[in-house]
Amino acid sequence: MKIKKGDTVKILYGKEAGKQGTVVAVSPKKNSVIVEGLNLYKRHLKGDGRTRTSEILTIEKPFKLSKVMLVCPLCGKATRVGIKREGEKTSRICKRRAKKERGAKKESI
Repeated sequence: MKIKKGDTVKILYGKEAGKQGTVVAVSPKKNSVIVEGLNLYKRHLKGDGRTRTSEILTIEKPFKLSKVMLVCPLCGKATRVGIKREGEKTSRICKRRAKKERGAKKESI
């Protein structure tokens, strides 16, 4: 998976389209990510009358991975991600900046 916890992502389409947020959790099996402060829904919990009280919780629901795009921390734009391997070291690179700097050295994200 090319998106990791702590990355900044941009939402491509849907009701949250164009908004940016930080990735809180990544689920490779479900192919989804949870973004902080986006895709919020209300969950109604019924109390049992003794210990637990009734309440309405606001929860963050996951986005499908195809709906989000990584924002490059160096150029600040949404971009595709490439993986560059040098020996045993792997690093993620910004495809947008790599295209501009074909001959120059690529910086990792």
